[in-house]
Amino acid sequence: MSTPTPPTDFQSWLDYAIATMDARGAHLERVFNEDNIPSQDDIRAAAQEELDHLKKKAVMPWIGMLENWQKALSKKLGRSAEDIVEGNLLATDFSNDSVHFQFDDGTDLTFRRAFYVGETPADGAIHRVAVFTEHCGYHEFWIGPRDRISASPMPGGPI
Repeated sequence: MSTPTPPTDFQSWLDYAIATMDARGAHLERVFNEDNIPSQDDIRAAAQEELDHLKKKAVMPWIGMLENWQKALSKKLGRSAEDIVEGNLLATDFSNDSVHFQFDDGTDLTFRRAFYVGETPADGAIHRVAVFTEHCGYHEFWIGPRDRISASPMPGGPI
């Protein structure tokens, strides 16, 4: 069986489902328990907003990276987490530093015009770090107890 196309004026079945969803139950559940009761239209709008955000993340996967690391990025960059998630990283967030990995198996990896966030304590555990580059995207890595990560200025000074 082939998948039927969504009704006219809807991009997907999910868009149709949200636009026509029965929000009465969610609305009535709040009538006796809350002071500020959202309307059924408000509930549908919230569901549509969630779907729109998921679509945005699917098309632009770096948004998930920014969301997952927003607190660490805010601390590192001195910008609000909300500004980072909404406005992305800026060219001014990057210096002329490079990030270098030396993995236990001898493999090494270097990103230029990059920085990393995440903990790398020497406690013998595996830790997650994120590398943000100006031109090569955002990446997550698991750092094992014998792997090393460092940031250092690139030779030649700022570009």
